[in-house]
Amino acid sequence: MTLSSPASDLATDPAAPWLAQAVIETGAPLSEQVYWLLRATIITGVLEPGAALQEPVITAQLGISRTPVREALLRLKDDGLVQIRRQAGTCVAPIDANRVEEGIIVRESLEPRIAQLAAARIDARTLEVLTHQTERMARAAARQDSRTFIEADDLFHQTLIDASGHQHIARIIQQINAQLDRIRYLSVSEPIRAQTAVDEHHQLIAALSAGDGATCSALLQHHLEGSWVLIRRYLQALAPQPRPDIHPAPR
Repeated sequence: MTLSSPASDLATDPAAPWLAQAVIETGAPLSEQVYWLLRATIITGVLEPGAALQEPVITAQLGISRTPVREALLRLKDDGLVQIRRQAGTCVAPIDANRVEEGIIVRESLEPRIAQLAAARIDARTLEVLTHQTERMARAAARQDSRTFIEADDLFHQTLIDASGHQHIARIIQQINAQLDRIRYLSVSEPIRAQTAVDEHHQLIAALSAGDGATCSALLQHHLEGSWVLIRRYLQALAPQPRPDIHPAPR
């Protein structure tokens, strides 16, 4: 099932804000930079489902060749974030509810175990980073800055994964998070859940500091389950509703 929202013509305008403010750095792979630029604009909702992604516009605005743009779009297609159709062109894909559920399943399966492993290896510097990102989340929630909130939350979980010694798992989570993050940006403005997430992070930091792997696993499982309740609520709200004036044909 895919979920739609009104299409945007933002990407068809060469002076679109998300392109005008983009900065391409020297030395870093161009396709990687374009990928993260487009990924961020899609998952944060700057580019809505149905928005056109025109290679000539992107290349002209960024001052680069078509090859890195094409490579970035192919990666985004694999992530389920764009649709590439020979006749219709390239556009932002609808939110895919099935991929969101897949993301939930993968994170629930991996992250509690990761937290348990991290508790046995955690050091003072890592705990400082986790605390810093949690404080960033709290400040962002207070000013309803959803982008910073999610960035800090992602860095928290990335740091936790790194502390476990299994960095390759981060790549798996990064890819499956693409669809999930689109819903997170819609739901994070819920003030009660945002504060709850911050409190749960503090509890997790305390358990990590104590080296209590079992408690870390249980806390993270509970933390994720609480997040999914709100995300599934938004999925239901976005799902197309049947028109009341349409009735099934008689048999």
